[in-house]
Parts: sequence; C-alpha cells; structure tokens
Amino acid sequence: MKKAINRWLVVTGLLSIVFGAFLWKYRFAKGNVQYFEGNNSVELCEYIELNMLKTDVELIPYDGDRIKFVYKSIAPVEVMLGDNRLVVNESDELKVSFLTEEKTDFVFRLYLPKHTYRSLIVYTSTGSVLLDSFSCEAVSVITKSGDIASLNTSTPVQLSSVGGNVFLDFSNVVPDCSIVTRKGDAEIRFPAGSSVALSYETDTGRFRSELLSGSVKGSYMYSFSGGENLIHAEVERGLLTVSEK
Repeated sequence: MKKAINRWLVVTGLLSIVFGAFLWKYRFAKGNVQYFEGNNSVELCEYIELNMLKTDVELIPYDGDRIKFVYKSIAPVEVMLGDNRLVVNESDELKVSFLTEEKTDFVFRLYLPKHTYRSLIVYTSTGSVLLDSFSCEAVSVITKSGDIASLNTSTPVQLSSVGGNVFLDFSNVVPDCSIVTRKGDAEIRFPAGSSVALSYETDTGRFRSELLSGSVKGSYMYSFSGGENLIHAEVERGLLTVSEK
C-alpha cells in the first residue's frame, strides 16, 4: 500500500513539474492575451443597445450613412440588427492566456452618422464609456466600475455608475439630465452663463464650485444664472464639482 502511494506521489510530482514547465514556456513563448477583433458596418437604425463586460465603449459621430464598428475585445461579440434596432452583446466567455502580464486595450468603437437617434442604452461592467457630440432623444449609460464621460452634450442623458467617475460636459444645457455615482466622483461643466438648477443629493459626499458664494449645504437645490434647466446629481460618497467653461 505504501509503495503504491509513493509511486502515485512521484507520478503526481513529475506531472506537476512538467505542467509547470509548460506554463512557464507558454508564458514567454506566447506572452499575450487571446482576443477577438471585428470591423464592419450596418444600415442606419434609430435604437441602439450595447451590453458589454470588460470592453470600453466609444461612440463617435462621423459624416456617413452607415453605422460602423471596430472592436478588440476579450470575449466574442454578437451584433444583431432588426426592427430598426442595433443590439451588441459581449459574451461572458472570457478568454485569457495563463500567466500573461501583457496589457492590451480592449475597446468597442461605434461610428455613428450625424443623426438624431431615438434611444441609446449602454451597459458595461468594468469597461468605461465615452460619448461625444451624440444626439438622441433618450440616453441611458450604466456601469459597475467603469468611468463615464459625455462630452459636448446637448441631449438628455442619464449617467449612472456604482464605482466609476462620471463627467458630464455640456455644449448646450438641456433639462432632465442626471448623473449618479455611489463610490466615485462626478463633475458637471457647462457654458458660462447657462441657466441651471442643480438638485444635489449625497450621504457623505462633498460639493465644490467656484460659482457659489457662501457655504455649501450638501443635499440641496442650487441655482445658477436663473435656474431654468433642471439637472439631478446624486454622489453618495465622492466629490461633485460644478464649473463653467
């Protein structure tokens, strides 16, 4: 019985050494992350939904008549089109090589014809989201830990993150926008002289703005230049900064 156990221990030890040597060799011979790439275009549609995991998302306007997408992702990406709707899903079957230290940027870039869309919904887990000069009737962006940035905004947006930072930059302030972050920081920036009413809620967060005189009261309704366009900000723990550009 002892001899059988000893033989088994010897065999197990040898297999461990061989497997460890294989992984060490694989690390330096391969040394990269397995990833998926795509480059294609689809016809223009008015409803867009992106459901991603680790991959960053960038929405970029361009002069054209078809929606184009270019991506490099850590998991397969499925693109579906029908009923005036584009849906993109990133699979949860992640593919990563063993013991790799190489860092690869994963991003899904969506090039959108300059058009006013009906609806945009973006969800990512750890990926970040960037919108730039996007025109849409309703925009909803949700991340778990990724950052969100909406640049040159002139359309109603709802931006929400659990742990990421949120940046809302207006080219023209519109009402019914909201930003929410539980653990991150947030920033709102609008053109000088914009008429803004800011509804601010917080638990233990802080509020900073050079546009206000006197003390800051935490959760409160703040008014800038008349307070015509209502914006809601909820920053549970972090810092909310409001400024003009």
